[in-house]
Amino acid sequence: MTSSYLDGVIPIAVMPFDENDQIDLKALKSEIDFLVSIGIKWVGFGYGSEVYTLAEGELIKALTYSVEVARAKIGVIGNVELNSTKGAIERVNNIKATGAAMAMMRPGGMMAAAQSADVAEAFREVGSACGFPIVIQDAPQNTGVNLSPQVLADLLENGANIASLKIEPLSPATKISEVIRNLKDKNLSVIGGLGAMELIHEIKRGSKGTMPGPAFPEVFREIQNRMSAGDEASARKLFNRILPLLVLSNRDMSTFLFMQKYLLQRRGVLSRTNLRSPHSKLDPQLPQEIEEMLAAIDFESILKECS
Repeated sequence: MTSSYLDGVIPIAVMPFDENDQIDLKALKSEIDFLVSIGIKWVGFGYGSEVYTLAEGELIKALTYSVEVARAKIGVIGNVELNSTKGAIERVNNIKATGAAMAMMRPGGMMAAAQSADVAEAFREVGSACGFPIVIQDAPQNTGVNLSPQVLADLLENGANIASLKIEPLSPATKISEVIRNLKDKNLSVIGGLGAMELIHEIKRGSKGTMPGPAFPEVFREIQNRMSAGDEASARKLFNRILPLLVLSNRDMSTFLFMQKYLLQRRGVLSRTNLRSPHSKLDPQLPQEIEEMLAAIDFESILKECS
C-alpha cells in the first residue's frame, strides 16, 4: 500500500489468543487472509485488538507478522499510546520499522489533566519527528482527553504527517460535522469508529470511512457503496438489518470483542473466541442470544447479498 489517504472500510483486527493466552499467529494470518480475500484494503490495530493487554514487544511482533503475511495486499496500521512525546516518537519509529503503512495514535489517560494545547503540540512534534503517516484517534470516553473540533481540524490540516482523524466519541457523527466544518479542505480524511454505530449519519456529514470490527466488513462496504451511488433508502434498509447485532455488541467492550471473534469463528476464520485475561465477565447467555439474532436477521443472506 503506497497511498497514505485513508478511506473506505478499515477493520480493526481482533487479536486471537491460544489456550495459553499467547498471541496465535496462525489465527492472525487467517484473519488477514480473510480480509484480503474479500477485498479489504486496510486493517488497523486498536482497542478492538486488545492492545491495552499487550506488551510492547507483542504488538511489534504481531504487526511485523501481519505485514509479512499481507504481502502488500492490505495496508497495516499500527497502534501507539501517546504518554509522552519522546516515548511516542520511539514507538512510532518501531512501528515504521515493521513495514506498517501508518500508525494510529491516541493520547494516554494521564494526559487528561494536560492542557489541550500541550496535547496537540505533542501530536505535532511526533508527526514532524517521525516522517510517518499518523492517524489521530479521538475517543474521549476511553482516554479522558477531549480535543475540540477546532484543534483536531488544525492538526489534520497543518500538522506534519497527520494523515487522518478517527473520530469516535459517544456521538461521533455530530463531532465529525464540527471537525469538517473547521476544515478548509473538506476532502481530507476524517473517518468514524465506535463500531460503525452511526455510519450513515457519518457518511452524510462528510466522513470518508469507518473503522468497524472485522467480522462482516463487506456489509459496511456495501452500505458505503449504496450511499455513494445515491441510494440512501437501500443503504438504510441494509444498515437496519444489521443494527440489532451492533446494538447487542454495544453492551461493553468484552461483549463486542467476543461477538467479533464468535462471528469470525462461525465464518471459519478463527478457531477460538477467548479474550485475554482479565476481562469483564461474559454473560453465559450471549452465544444463544447471538444465534437467535443471526437467525432473526437471516445473517447468511446478508453476507451473500454483500459479497
